[in-house]
Amino acid sequence: MHILSRLERLDLLESWLKSDEPLVLKHAANELGVSLRTINRDIEILRERGVPVEADRGRGGGVRLQSTWGVGRVNLTFEEVIDLLIGLAIGEHQHHAIQMAKANSIRRKLLASFSHPDQRRINSLRDRIRTGATSSSVVISSLEADGIQVGDQLKRAFFLMRAIEIEYTDGQGAISARTVEPHYLVHNPPVWYVMCWDRLRNDIRTFRCDRIDNACVIDEQFALRPWVEFARTMEGNDTERI
Repeated sequence: MHILSRLERLDLLESWLKSDEPLVLKHAANELGVSLRTINRDIEILRERGVPVEADRGRGGGVRLQSTWGVGRVNLTFEEVIDLLIGLAIGEHQHHAIQMAKANSIRRKLLASFSHPDQRRINSLRDRIRTGATSSSVVISSLEADGIQVGDQLKRAFFLMRAIEIEYTDGQGAISARTVEPHYLVHNPPVWYVMCWDRLRNDIRTFRCDRIDNACVIDEQFALRPWVEFARTMEGNDTERI
């Protein structure tokens, strides 16, 4: 049986409290394989960390969070942080429809998860996402209703400006292997495209994100090419920065 470290116990106890499940100390001690005295010490450490734990006299020696306690520290995965940053970029663009008064504060806290070089790259995000005209009914009809368009590997490569190996299925069903640099994301509602520099063809190529499979980020940084180099491929599809 794995013996939990104190840090592991503290994380479990904090999660237990935040779940709003009853936390009776003697039951917690039995479940975690430690003494009641040890659990009491762990609870004191949580209090010192700022977790507002108080006695719950109605639960047989249990504890709970203060009723006024709200949002605490939130642990997010890399992919969750990326999704939030994309949402912020889109929300700020549509400021006429939704006010994002705390967007800068939220972004700063999210960016703290990244290294300084990556932070500088991510700060250019708003310039690298564009929106265009609504997709045609023919294009929309070929889109899976519940499918994920922009996968985690593509988002990672796009954010950190790293090359990515992909398999791409074109409109005729032909599959090709590519190594590309994902420079810009373009949203023709509801379809997402990624505008890339294709290393094999040594030219710009646009890919529908939902047709990208088996993506794998490679550890090769690329320098962002200016939008003007890609704009010529968007003739007839006016886009604006988001």
